[in-house]
Amino acid sequence: MSERRLDALDLPLAAPGPGAVAPARRGRLDELTPRARRRLARRADALRRRDVLAFEDLAAHLDVSVRQLRLLADAWAEAGRSGLAALGPAEAPGDRGLMSRAEALVEVWRRRHFPLDALETSVWRNRITVWWLVPGEDRQAGLQRHPLMQLRRTPEGRWHLYRRAVQGEWWPVTVRGRRRRQPLSACLDVVRVDALHHFWGIGGPPADLATGDGLPDLPTP
Repeated sequence: MSERRLDALDLPLAAPGPGAVAPARRGRLDELTPRARRRLARRADALRRRDVLAFEDLAAHLDVSVRQLRLLADAWAEAGRSGLAALGPAEAPGDRGLMSRAEALVEVWRRRHFPLDALETSVWRNRITVWWLVPGEDRQAGLQRHPLMQLRRTPEGRWHLYRRAVQGEWWPVTVRGRRRRQPLSACLDVVRVDALHHFWGIGGPPADLATGDGLPDLPTP
């Protein structure tokens, strides 16, 4: 399918009505052109705020899951074009020492706010993952790593905070909104983790969570 056709067919001006028949496989999200992806993300973000049923109809029309569309919408709400870029894939930054310096800043944050917790960081390209170290069922096996949060940097210099959702996906957390600059320190400043290491960010869980995402975020392997 050509890029022009994807742009034209995958982005209806209005979601289909309840009685409309969804066309078969109107292009998966990863098949969309960048322009079509941005248009869809903007529309999905606006639609989910005012009409949940229409949002679900749009997902059905595009032959994608509601969670896939919600992830796209939340990434747009978090940082616009930069938020979509942060979804992936991971890319190596041009400055080889940048991520090492960022990892050192995360370690300073950990010592200041969670000095008694066993946390560990790892770096992969433009992403820093913070792991929670907990004893396993076999105490002699030592501590096991569970993902707690992830920090992603996009080429223009913006940092993005991600939490681990119940279903296992990394999910963007809105910190300052897409119209404001967002350094690494801003992401770290809003992190709040309770005694059970449930992570939601400073504002608590959003009021319009996706279906099935209403439980605390348990660290999972």
